Amino acid sequence: MSAFAEETELLTSTEAAGLLQAALTGDPEVVLPGFAAQLDDLHYRPGAEVTAMYTVSFQAQDGNTATECLLATTADVSGQVATLSRAGITLRVWRHPADPRLPGLAPACDPATVLGWLSGAEPRLRNARALHLELLAYRPLRRAVLRATADGEDFYLKVMRPGYDDRLATRQDLLAGSDLTAPLLARPAPGVLISPSIAGRSLAHRLVEWQHGRANLPAPRELIGLLDRLPPAAVALPGRASWSQNIDFHAATARQQLPADAARIDAAAAGIADVLGQGRHGPIVATHGDFYEANIFVDGSTLRFIDIDSVGPGLREDDLACCLAHLAVLPSLDPGAYPRIPEVLDAWQHAFEQQVDARDLRARTAGVLLSLISGAEPDQAVRRLEIAEHYVALAL
Repeated sequence: MSAFAEETELLTSTEAAGLLQAALTGDPEVVLPGFAAQLDDLHYRPGAEVTAMYTVSFQAQDGNTATECLLATTADVSGQVATLSRAGITLRVWRHPADPRLPGLAPACDPATVLGWLSGAEPRLRNARALHLELLAYRPLRRAVLRATADGEDFYLKVMRPGYDDRLATRQDLLAGSDLTAPLLARPAPGVLISPSIAGRSLAHRLVEWQHGRANLPAPRELIGLLDRLPPAAVALPGRASWSQNIDFHAATARQQLPADAARIDAAAAGIADVLGQGRHGPIVATHGDFYEANIFVDGSTLRFIDIDSVGPGLREDDLACCLAHLAVLPSLDPGAYPRIPEVLDAWQHAFEQQVDARDLRARTAGVLLSLISGAEPDQAVRRLEIAEHYVALAL
């Protein structure tokens, strides 16, 4: 059994509950009354770490049930962590939100602190008395996104490792200057950036509304036009590897998700690599890097971006492939909500293939689909592999 498999087996086993209890009490002999642990999420990066998130509950001294969110990782981290070892595996455990690599997360999860940040940045909020916080996304040790609502107005906090926020701030200032995203409001703590909400609604919402006859969809040429508006200066930013460049990594994560289908995954990855190796792509241009319906906002006839962390030099083909791959998986997520997505996918794919090489685009779409297998529910993971195989067959 591989080290990754052993680590995952431990973190997902009933034995993990005992380790979590020991981390809470500091004494492996202490038994907390009514202690229970539920695995909520599992994050892994092959060759790096596995991190599990749990909800634990137990009877407190006052007789009431106490609930905590604990995280355990195989990463070598320090700080407010308990270190435990079992069967040659070392785990570090911490209480959310004291993420050892995201020092800004704990203050960003405190309503009073965030209200102070907002009132200092926005004079109109100085009399606001209450704030509601919601954790929208969290990748342990890497990043988090929160929504803060004060006086009926939404603001978004991005929390990342200190130093990475400089990269995002540079991109946000660049794109906001071209009216392509919301401007940066404040940087109140290391690794924390705050932005106002962006006008309009996401293209994901617009797709649902369109299927019920309540809205129009942007034409494919408008999506291409949005990418054309990216500032040329973005090409000079540090680049980030695309899905197609990381195909071996994504195939590895897919194999971990679907070990019984490893041969199919390897065949798909080999087919993708074969087509990409032919060099059919176009030139390096400014790219969004995560171009799909949830990150495109529609405000009347104007389109803008959110989640611009990956803006930089790249291939137009990878942006278009990202869009197609995410669109292709929507029907399997909720067939009732997305009955007409196949016709949109056909129209957009046809339009995109007029802009770039069709076979190259299809192979890159398959690569994005392989990356979406990791972390998906078993039935969704299998369906994504099937769609990836379909695109590989179209590309070969």
